[in-house]
Amino acid sequence: MHKLLVKEKEKRLSWDKYFNHPFFKIKYKNIINLIYEKNNSDEEEETIFGKDFVKNNKNNIEIFVNNKKNKLIEKCKLKNGINNIQIIINTKLNNLEDMFKGCRNLKNVEELKYLDTTEVNNFSYMFYECSSISNIDFLENWNVSKGVNFAGMFSRCSLLSNLNALENWNVSNGINFGFMFWECPSLSNISGLENWNVSKGNNFANMFDGCKSLSNINGLENWNISNGNNFVNMFSRCLSLLNIDSLENWKVSNGTDFSRMFYRCLSLSNLNGLKKWNVSKGTDFSYMFYECTSLSNINALENWNVSKGTDFSYMFWGCSSLSNLNGLENWNVSNAIVFSNIFEGCSSLTDINELKNWNVSKAHNFSSMFYKCSSLSNVNGLANWDVSNGENFAAVFYKCSSLSNLNGLKNWNVSKAKSFSGMFFGCSSLLNLNELEKWKVSKAKIFSLMFFQCSSLSNINALENWNVSKGEDFSNMFDECSSLPLSDLTNLINKLNIEL
Repeated sequence: MHKLLVKEKEKRLSWDKYFNHPFFKIKYKNIINLIYEKNNSDEEEETIFGKDFVKNNKNNIEIFVNNKKNKLIEKCKLKNGINNIQIIINTKLNNLEDMFKGCRNLKNVEELKYLDTTEVNNFSYMFYECSSISNIDFLENWNVSKGVNFAGMFSRCSLLSNLNALENWNVSNGINFGFMFWECPSLSNISGLENWNVSKGNNFANMFDGCKSLSNINGLENWNISNGNNFVNMFSRCLSLLNIDSLENWKVSNGTDFSRMFYRCLSLSNLNGLKKWNVSKGTDFSYMFYECTSLSNINALENWNVSKGTDFSYMFWGCSSLSNLNGLENWNVSNAIVFSNIFEGCSSLTDINELKNWNVSKAHNFSSMFYKCSSLSNVNGLANWDVSNGENFAAVFYKCSSLSNLNGLKNWNVSKAKSFSGMFFGCSSLLNLNELEKWKVSKAKIFSLMFFQCSSLSNINALENWNVSKGEDFSNMFDECSSLPLSDLTNLINKLNIEL
């Protein structure tokens, strides 16, 4: 390896004696730092990049690239970063991973159009957090045909608004597309991806996560994602996304993890684009439609085969416009273990009769399942539920303020339950607990806040025969039950031998 430092005043010196050397290919343009490689050199890579050089030339760095980890780029991770690139020597590369990662002030990247990428297989996180790049036209003619890993390539490119420059990219060998456009908040048009062949891709996790300006996903209609198995967070936090009709013909039959896929898609009003989806291998559906506050119906899911699903927690959390659960009537959830918070915050739900045929017999966790379903007036749809393996019933009906009776819970087998903490907290329309008279609660340890703020509750005689001998926490169990006669409460305390 040879080194040359060109002083500012010597910029325009003749370099003929170097140009004539057969091993050198030098592109001269305002050269301040010149580093070049001699073919077949056994010497270790070195750079002329001391503190003084950084101080004086931190905005204009000429980049020497080869197949080794680029030391110059690593040293460019300064507060001010770099904003201009000049390629001095262009050798064939195979790995561009992290190359400009964290170069937040990098703007003038036009010279990268000359970069030879024909042998590159790893482009992961190449422009990660290059938050000053707004135009990627320089990539238009890149040959990325050998690329396998595109993960995080443009993550956090916060000024990037469209992907038109990528329309002719051949990504047919790509396997990992995860996080590729993660947190590109200005990205509003992805039609440039229309002709992409992603048929070998298996990881699409977080690909468009945080693209909050994206109102449609036109351009993805013809994507062949049949090899995809990981769709976690793929469109998560696409706050402006209005519809997903473009996904209608997607073949997701190999998908196993769909968690958070449409997490916080606040503008999404229907799921028609998912009607034909085959999700039969899916095991994790948690948070899938979390806080889709504009979602008014889920009829499109009526033919979904979710029989292998084990985790449905938070799936429809905060879907406050959802007034019914039509579409879920025939779901086979027989392998589900976790239902916690699945309908939490569905404040427009008036009944849950669509769930009457659900087989929940393997489930252990029902906590906060209907938390703050403030319009829910009855739970009759749960009458035939087998909850015999349930252990956690904490806050299941927390602040279901319209619930006036518990008829649907009369035959529930809660004999394995360990926690009832806050189960009926804030059920202010509840008049009595007669339906709970035969509940077997002998294994439960936590009863705290169970009927807290049940302000209309006037009769608790049904609990007199409860076996709460293993109970450890009864704190605030009946606090703020303003309609409950003190004498009745005192009587129950004495009969159960508990301290509140």
